[in-house]
Amino acid sequence: MGKMLKFVIVEYSDIIADGLSTILRQINNSFRVIRMGQGGQLHPYLMAEKPDVLIVNPLLPELGSPQKLRLHTELPDLVCVAFVDSLREQKHTEGFDETISLFDSRDAIREKVERLASRQETSEEGEKVLSQREKEIVALVVRGYTNKQIADELCISSHTVITHRRNISSKLQIHSSAGLTIYAIVNKLVKLEDIQGEA
Repeated sequence: MGKMLKFVIVEYSDIIADGLSTILRQINNSFRVIRMGQGGQLHPYLMAEKPDVLIVNPLLPELGSPQKLRLHTELPDLVCVAFVDSLREQKHTEGFDETISLFDSRDAIREKVERLASRQETSEEGEKVLSQREKEIVALVVRGYTNKQIADELCISSHTVITHRRNISSKLQIHSSAGLTIYAIVNKLVKLEDIQGEA
């Protein structure tokens, strides 16, 4: 794990934020870990700091969905990690790249962070992995959205959607809806019940 990741933690409990910071630095002392102070505004803060990973409570009112957050902050590759401390919050983690729980052991957190870091390194080495925007499009395609609906949802043109879909097919060498659906489920871009719910 050679990449120096920059983390932003948005957590108002000093004990939790300091504990997370300590664990992250113990996992890899080259990680840069900063914390957004109380009263800060999330979007401008992220645009200024440009972190690789955001760790945040999924119920934070100004957060919205991770997809919309990436769009509004112009950080398409931002890894969003939901920090949860109750079962109630776990129901709101859809769209996040990972979930860290207050009850996770140090080893469990290490495993999750190392998985995120290795995924970022793989994508930087130029392997044919999907960008965050391409993943969003795959998720919408397998849920049955049309190109126009995807364009409206993501605030992009239909032409851009078509280009992304062409690139996705080329990268994955998947040319059928069934194949794309299997890819999306295996790679946790959608949940099985999301697709069944559409039928």
